[in-house]
Amino acid sequence: MKKVILTLMAVLAFAGLRAQEVNVEVSPINESTLEQEGFNVFFLNSMNFGFVSPLSQPEGMGAKHFGSYELGINVFELSYTPVVGQNVSFAMGLADRFFKTRHKSIINNVDGVYFLEPFPAGTEGNRKRKSRLDVYSLNASVGYKVKVSDQLNIGFDVIGNYNFGAKSVSKYKMGGDKKKITHRHFKTQKFTPEYRITFGFEDVDFYIKFAPHSLFQKVYGPKLTYMSIGFLF
Repeated sequence: MKKVILTLMAVLAFAGLRAQEVNVEVSPINESTLEQEGFNVFFLNSMNFGFVSPLSQPEGMGAKHFGSYELGINVFELSYTPVVGQNVSFAMGLADRFFKTRHKSIINNVDGVYFLEPFPAGTEGNRKRKSRLDVYSLNASVGYKVKVSDQLNIGFDVIGNYNFGAKSVSKYKMGGDKKKITHRHFKTQKFTPEYRITFGFEDVDFYIKFAPHSLFQKVYGPKLTYMSIGFLF
């Protein structure tokens, strides 16, 4: 997987060098981009951090509402401003989602089939018990942004995720020893869409995102959909 990601980044870098203009930034599309017609290419651009809340989850999983979180970054972004105040973009990037649970159960699977198992006897009431479900993806997005006033930009993005990995991580303390259990081989949906609305103010960008399609295959589970709110940097 590392070779695939490195190869992809090399191809995108070569393609970007052939574009009209190349900028390296760690920021969202800024006001000057909206005010200047033409193409721009960005690398390692538009990082995001958000708080995640499940829209649906299996009974007993206990994923926290807005206690879970996500991280993402655009590795490559092609931006086009056809007229001043409007922008169309295409981006490719990486994203991680971390669904933290309320420490009731260990998330496990048998041949990819999701199930919950209890923490070991003797750990009841132990506040050191922690459990979460991690999902990793490559993504591509198409977005449109418009300047509605001097202080506000509004945008809409459709994001397609290629989910290439998922694991659960559970931690607890037994006596004086710290224990960690990792389970892999969860059966994710390979492709899932997300829909994002952005609000760009003078100094900060906010977003609201909906993911109404389950991250995991129907036969294997868990059925997990979510929304998130967060910031673009």
